[in-house]
Amino acid sequence: MHRFSTSLMVAAAVFAGPALYAEDFMPLMKTTQATWPAKQHIGVICDYSASRDEVLALARAAGEGAFITVADTRSPDKAVPAAHLIANHQADYVVLLPSDRAFRDGSIGATKAISQLAKRGVPAIGTTPVALKQGAVFSVGEGTKGELLVTDRLIGTVDVILPSRGMVLKGALVLREPGMATIAVSAAE
Repeated sequence: MHRFSTSLMVAAAVFAGPALYAEDFMPLMKTTQATWPAKQHIGVICDYSASRDEVLALARAAGEGAFITVADTRSPDKAVPAAHLIANHQADYVVLLPSDRAFRDGSIGATKAISQLAKRGVPAIGTTPVALKQGAVFSVGEGTKGELLVTDRLIGTVDVILPSRGMVLKGALVLREPGMATIAVSAAE
């Protein structure tokens, strides 16, 4: 009996594992909503089957009324078509997922996608410092230890209001979770 209950606990931990490690996007979304209150359409490029928990965490943080367009792709060589899909769906900005296999902060796929999106006037934001080196306009999250990092240079993106560097959004306690954003997933071809 002890072996059976241990097996159940291990199985539960394995299935719950990805959900336990999903990024907390609340500081990023609070910064975004304070900076661009009218922008409610979020783009995400990722392998949706592997990054589903992070997309759901982003949807919870974005809240009701927001809309997420996901360009589902598993390969960095699909960065250009994925970026065009996001831009053609008129996303206001793109959020980089820190743990996606092909399009995480710092990956070649994310760099290519950010470059293409910037040419189309769609800014990227992230949750780690490396996102800024790739061309993201600002970054805040667990990877920045709650500190808001804002780029000193914009690549191709024009007419973007950047958040104030004075904002402090270190791990705020969330007392009530707003409704989730609507998620639409499309394959990038």
